[in-house]
Amino acid sequence: MAWLLATPLTAAFVYLSAALVLGALPVNRGFAESVDGVAIYVRTNGIHAEIVVPTRAEGVDWSTDHPPQHFRRLDAPLAWIAFGWGDRDVYLNTPTWRDLRLRTALVALSGLGRGAMHVEYVDRPEAYESRRIRISAAQYRRLVAYLRGSFRRDADGRPLRIDAPGYLDTDAFYEAVPVYTLWFTCNEWVRRGLADAGVRTAAWAPFDTAIFWQLRAIE
Repeated sequence: MAWLLATPLTAAFVYLSAALVLGALPVNRGFAESVDGVAIYVRTNGIHAEIVVPTRAEGVDWSTDHPPQHFRRLDAPLAWIAFGWGDRDVYLNTPTWRDLRLRTALVALSGLGRGAMHVEYVDRPEAYESRRIRISAAQYRRLVAYLRGSFRRDADGRPLRIDAPGYLDTDAFYEAVPVYTLWFTCNEWVRRGLADAGVRTAAWAPFDTAIFWQLRAIE
């Protein structure tokens, strides 16, 4: 009986140890903020991180792909737009963490579920627990390509909105390309986006802690 308990405990220990070690290992160590660059934010609710970018900057207008009519009650796009990625069923069926069911979590971790994008217009990113950084125009273009590449699209190239209510009047869900696994989590999705853009981040970040630890280390 003891070995049955030891196996999952060992797996959990290895997983958490890998998260700790790789979370402390930086990539893009030489990143420096661009004085005249594009301001972006990384925000968290304490568990789940998201990337926040200007609705309009460097010739990119996110309201083209995410018009106000996609949202419950939005007369016009707000100044900022947040992007998060996660498991589709968790997003749609877990409005709060206390609503999370074991079966939903197990399907997500197994990689058998589908991914989804969470998009929210926000007025003040600093109202959340967040970290602001400035990146160059070239880095912003790489980040834009990463964000856009996470959406599943129709034959005309438009993001596929999920016919489900958001948590608020200003957010909506869209079909996404990747699937959620133990190795590719919502926070790892954020980490990869930052890494692709050349921003200092962790080597692996299944949890949001490593992302913000590396962001605070930016000089």
